[in-house]
Amino acid sequence: LNADSKMLVETGDLAAEKLLQIVNDLLDIAKMEGGKFGYEFQTGNLVAFLDSVIQGAKPLAKQYNIELFFDAPSEPIPLDFDAQKLGVAVSNLIDNAVKYNVPNGTVTLAARQMPDKPYALVTVKDTGVGVPPEALGKLFTKFFRAENVQKFSTEGSGLGLYLVKNIINRHGGQIWAESELNRGTTFSFTLPTDPSLIPKKEVIEEE
Repeated sequence: LNADSKMLVETGDLAAEKLLQIVNDLLDIAKMEGGKFGYEFQTGNLVAFLDSVIQGAKPLAKQYNIELFFDAPSEPIPLDFDAQKLGVAVSNLIDNAVKYNVPNGTVTLAARQMPDKPYALVTVKDTGVGVPPEALGKLFTKFFRAENVQKFSTEGSGLGLYLVKNIINRHGGQIWAESELNRGTTFSFTLPTDPSLIPKKEVIEEE
């Protein structure tokens, strides 16, 4: 192909990838809201799992010139989780932290066993554009994207964090965000280390 034709093909391929992601997100939400998302919980080491997720994010980070760090505990954190579904949630948080960052910025993934509580705490901290205070309460609702993020990037469906929240809820955890505009955002979520704290069925939360 000549240069012009190659550019058209690459543009079309990129547009198709974005559309496919939106379609997949919509299908996942339809399954989730119908109680048919299909979770399969198995006991695993959360630390090793998170390490594999952040390794998978390195090509995207390199593309955006972002440095990734994993602040891992010295001891494993065994708990029950669905690796495929939780992988979707963590990857979504890391991808957002990379894409809405600044050049030469950083993203730090961390995990800890909460003291005196049957929960693990996972955080994803970035040095990016941040979230306006008035938008923090709407982050996990369907189709919502903060105004500053829309100006920063026109991409995105506003479905990712809604999926993330419901995946974390289904695991028996909670998720929240703290942010300082133009300084960065930290997403934090908990996961129970006691299997009895995992809900028996899916509970969809819009707000």
